Amino acid sequence: MRTQTSLRALMTTVAVAPALAGATFAQDIDTTDFGDYIGVVTLGESRRGIQTETATSETVISQEELDARQASTLAELLGTIPGVTLSNSATPQGSSINIRGLGADAGTYGSNTKVAVVIDGVAKGQEEIYRQGSILTMEPELFKTVKVIRGPGESFRFSGGAIGGTVEAVTKDASDFLEDGDTFSVRQKLAYESNGDGFLSSSIVAWAPDDKLEVLGFYGYRSNDDYTDGSGTTQVDTAYEMPSAMLKLKYSATEALSFTASVSKTKNRLEDVSYDYIGSLFDARVDADIEDTTAYAQVQYNPLDNDLVNLTAKLTYSDELISNISDTTSSTIYNADNRTERLSLSVENEAIFATGSADHTVLVGAEIGKRTRSSISHTGSNAGSSPGGTDEFIAVYATDEIVMGNLTLTPQLRFEKQKITSEGNDTVADGTSYEKDSTVGALSSRYRLGENFAVFGTLAYNENMPIIDDLSNAFIETSEKATTVEFGVSYDAADVFKSGDSVKAKLTGFKTQIWDNTTYSDSTGSYEDIELKGVEFEASYATAAFYMDFNASRIRGEWVTGEYFNNTPSDTAQLTLGKHFLNDQLDLAVEVLHGWSNDRTTSTSGATAASDSYTVAGLTAAYIPDSGLTQGVEFRASLDNVFDLDYQPYLSSRSAPGRNLTLSITKTF
Repeated sequence: MRTQTSLRALMTTVAVAPALAGATFAQDIDTTDFGDYIGVVTLGESRRGIQTETATSETVISQEELDARQASTLAELLGTIPGVTLSNSATPQGSSINIRGLGADAGTYGSNTKVAVVIDGVAKGQEEIYRQGSILTMEPELFKTVKVIRGPGESFRFSGGAIGGTVEAVTKDASDFLEDGDTFSVRQKLAYESNGDGFLSSSIVAWAPDDKLEVLGFYGYRSNDDYTDGSGTTQVDTAYEMPSAMLKLKYSATEALSFTASVSKTKNRLEDVSYDYIGSLFDARVDADIEDTTAYAQVQYNPLDNDLVNLTAKLTYSDELISNISDTTSSTIYNADNRTERLSLSVENEAIFATGSADHTVLVGAEIGKRTRSSISHTGSNAGSSPGGTDEFIAVYATDEIVMGNLTLTPQLRFEKQKITSEGNDTVADGTSYEKDSTVGALSSRYRLGENFAVFGTLAYNENMPIIDDLSNAFIETSEKATTVEFGVSYDAADVFKSGDSVKAKLTGFKTQIWDNTTYSDSTGSYEDIELKGVEFEASYATAAFYMDFNASRIRGEWVTGEYFNNTPSDTAQLTLGKHFLNDQLDLAVEVLHGWSNDRTTSTSGATAASDSYTVAGLTAAYIPDSGLTQGVEFRASLDNVFDLDYQPYLSSRSAPGRNLTLSITKTF
């Protein structure tokens, strides 16, 4: 858990920052009457605003929360969301996403298509390459928002098979760092982590010479040695060196017509690590260079005088490369270079209009593309367990948000057709191809009951079509199917317990049934039907005195035989309490995460073995002075696992990190 800092860290921040501010800060505050200046401000929102206005079960991590958490990996951010579980979330390599029990297979695969991951509209992580299929190697400093949709609610724009959910991340823009009238700015961040002797440098240059052009350049470098757990044991294969860069530009030719282009690259350099980065499946040691490239070029036409036209054409490219160097040739997978490239073109239009008493927001789109996969080993062919080939696809989709007074209905449809063709495999002849198509969709509804309450629900049908990995088995001709039913209630009100306070809460229940399963197997090795059900709860409370966030999830999963579905996460609850001081200059918060013990498993070892309960705490401090020599400088401190607890969450193959102090300083010039 990437949470928050000890009292010692807080005292360090509070003591160091005023010292750096110098005499000017001392003149601003009379310490003889210090109590008069430790004030509070009215908070419109808590740290994490609850999405009560939608029928979808979703969580949005804002730029403010990203900054406060100081996460060193994208996985650490996602692990704070109810219903989302991360295996080995402290490292970019070997981490994997599990949403509502679906997605990564703990201890085995790093990704599968049950969870869709989209970066700036570019689809990522489409194959099952053991732990090496994860997309979580991307630098978290690149992002300004991360949205996680639990369940298939709004996934049909990107995928027809995202039964578990969708992760959408948006990268920073130059305008995020330029105030009115500015044409140039530089933002520099330096950070240090005590556990693993970690270092981060993040540099951003923003330039807007006029009101038409804006350019952002980013370069980051992050490194960590192996971390130690709460018992003081060093966890091997957790060190990494991760440089990253991004260039993004936007040109507004007119008020209606704009062009945007972006390319980002992140590398993760690993030396002498287990092939699966965990050591639980393979004895082979490899050197691995992981490179992730994400790029797109976009044209948008949005005339202000025509609500029927908001047209976007987007060319996207993704390249995920894992170069393995091994001293052994006992297996082709140990020195195979795994590569997945994806090139696609999409065109979509959003139209706003009314029919009688109903207001419509209609999004229609089409996408055509090609995914190319290879896993070339020392033999010159693809590794037997990682077949290569192409996946050519075309998809059309439509969504209509219909608002009729207090009732909102949102039907969604997606049709997709694919053709998978074998290339460079010893077991499947070149040119062998398989075709499949699917029609999927959902209907969501939300009804507002008065000013504060709303009820909502979703009925969805998904098909997860075969992937290139299935070329070497009979599953290449089978689509996995699922239905999901969601229902819930939300509450959003102000001035509830006292004047100026704000309360938000959202309770969601769901049930998912999967059949024709080809991804997971039970204890006998059989592929049966799966049933998942659970509840998720999020709440926030904000006053002029303090703010509070709370979330919890409870999920159960079984095979049709009644046997436990081992991929189901344990129950968790998380509470954050925070307060602002000094006219919003100082923010202090404490966070506690409790994970219940879990014996709902048939495994006796590894990531899915029975786990003990744990309660881990942390604190954060952020001081951003608004006057003096250090005006606008951000001083942050956080301490994860305050009490240095030794624990291993369910679905994790190794113990979590022990106490970790992170200090950072950021300045925009």
